Amino acid sequence: MLTTLKKTIITLSLLVTGSIANASLITNGSFEQLMFADNATSQGLVYHTNLKTFENKNRAWDIFYALPGWVTTAGNGIELQKNVVTSSFEGENHVELDSHKNGSSNSVMTQSLDSLTIGAEYLLEFSYKARTNHKNDNGINVFWYDASTDFNKNMTADFAINARSKQSPNWSVQSVLLTAQSETMDLSFGAFGKQNSLGGLLDNVSLVKVNNGPVAEIPEPSVFALSLLGFAALARRQYKKAK
Repeated sequence: MLTTLKKTIITLSLLVTGSIANASLITNGSFEQLMFADNATSQGLVYHTNLKTFENKNRAWDIFYALPGWVTTAGNGIELQKNVVTSSFEGENHVELDSHKNGSSNSVMTQSLDSLTIGAEYLLEFSYKARTNHKNDNGINVFWYDASTDFNKNMTADFAINARSKQSPNWSVQSVLLTAQSETMDLSFGAFGKQNSLGGLLDNVSLVKVNNGPVAEIPEPSVFALSLLGFAALARRQYKKAK
């Protein structure tokens, strides 16, 4: 019991201190970055909005195949929103992944993360808000997998949330503890539920390393070992008396 308590305290301490000390590994987690590192352009698929001009708009939305740090791996694209349904949790922009009615509106976006420590634990946090009050209409899945593996919709999600707007009227922060199985892992967010272009909203994604792996247990001395020590001490006392 004492050992378990010690392990719990150590783990919580590492989570707290690690998350505070480490900067987020996510690129463009709040979707405010609109310029690619190579100055490439990205054109909206619905209104043909130039991504670079998005920041100049007071109210806007469009669907993009890629945003800085993120790329579409399934579905019709990433819907970037600004003051359309709601204000954002962080900054001015957020995304929706039930993005458009043409074809599969439930989309998946992915970011690759490299130089990870195999076996280490990483704390993923993101802000979520349900858009509609309909059942099974605001689902967001989280997938965490070796980057050498192609994304597959049949993958088992590592985390899922699917609230209704009356249950979740405000932005709420979701936390997931993930373990790196490889030095390079892919992080994917995917919409699920009704495909009607009205889905859960996502913002403020962060990922921080919280420890280098499971805390090793300190082995407790066995009863047999303690018995041997006691027997040896008794033998020494008997030997001294005999002298």
